[in-house]
Amino acid sequence: MSLMNAIVLQDGEVTLQQVELPKPQAGQVLVRSLACGICGSDIHIARHYNEVFDFYRKLGMMPEGADNHVPVMLGHEFCAEVVEFGPETQQTLALGTRVTSVPILMSQNGAGVGVTPGVNGAYSEYFILDEAQLLPVPDHLPAEAVALTEPLAVGLHAVNRGEVGTEDTALVVGCGPIGLAVISALHLQGVGNIIAADLQGEKLALAREFGATHVVDPGEQDEVAYAAEIAAGNRVVIFECVGIHKLIEGFVKRAPANATIVVTGIHTAEANINYAYATVKELDMRFSYYYQPHEFAQCLQELTESRVPWNKLLTGKVGMDGVSGAFKQLMQPNQHIKVVIEPWRDGELQTLN
Repeated sequence: MSLMNAIVLQDGEVTLQQVELPKPQAGQVLVRSLACGICGSDIHIARHYNEVFDFYRKLGMMPEGADNHVPVMLGHEFCAEVVEFGPETQQTLALGTRVTSVPILMSQNGAGVGVTPGVNGAYSEYFILDEAQLLPVPDHLPAEAVALTEPLAVGLHAVNRGEVGTEDTALVVGCGPIGLAVISALHLQGVGNIIAADLQGEKLALAREFGATHVVDPGEQDEVAYAAEIAAGNRVVIFECVGIHKLIEGFVKRAPANATIVVTGIHTAEANINYAYATVKELDMRFSYYYQPHEFAQCLQELTESRVPWNKLLTGKVGMDGVSGAFKQLMQPNQHIKVVIEPWRDGELQTLN
């Protein structure tokens, strides 16, 4: 039995372990992980694993009989290289080709790479992908840039869900990776008024580099009222990119009439919302989850064409033996935007920029 290094989450603890090397089945390929981003949803699973696994169980995403102590091998934002083809594959890409992919295995009933228990993620040295969904990446694009395709696609999908017009005013609350991805997508789609809201001045400055036309600190000014003022009667679209469910009711109460609220944060806790406010103001509430394959491909193309300042997102790199410590840092207040794991090496978290 061949073994490999993998980061395993179990009972809220993130540890480096030796696990069995996966074998590609029909239509699958084995890939070697070159870079993988640490996602806010990974942090959420580590912090709230009981809530998350109870939710998974209700959706039928947990293996039968699995309890909340089941291990998960994380990692769904990645660049990898092809090392082995399984049976019944076309093998149109050469071994060694660098690739990325939507992190879903249709060959395993839609299992999520790095999310579903029992499925290897890209925090591992090697993992499995579907050949049919592979996207080759250009030689000039660094692996850590390719790993940002996934969060950019989350942002693009949220913007598409909001159906934002160029005359609308967009308010993006939270300027972490997803908030910045939303701002980037809005900017590339030509939206005129893009308001970034965050409590950290450094993130507001960064938001301007991604295309925000206005910035506001919610600790000092009502960001929703400010957006309504800028909109001057035009439609306001609010993007919740923080992942704090208590914010949503505040948006519902303060939003102007006919506004749209797009929830992109990960929420597994119960929330109380008085929908009377939404009813009287005829608000639209939409929820955004993952993305479509064409949106993922579009974001890879935007990175390829240098249309997104991806290097501004990347604030840290870490090797395999430093991931546990990195998680402990990221679960506390910190200045990081995106930390990328390089599973082919060891090393503690290194701050960039």
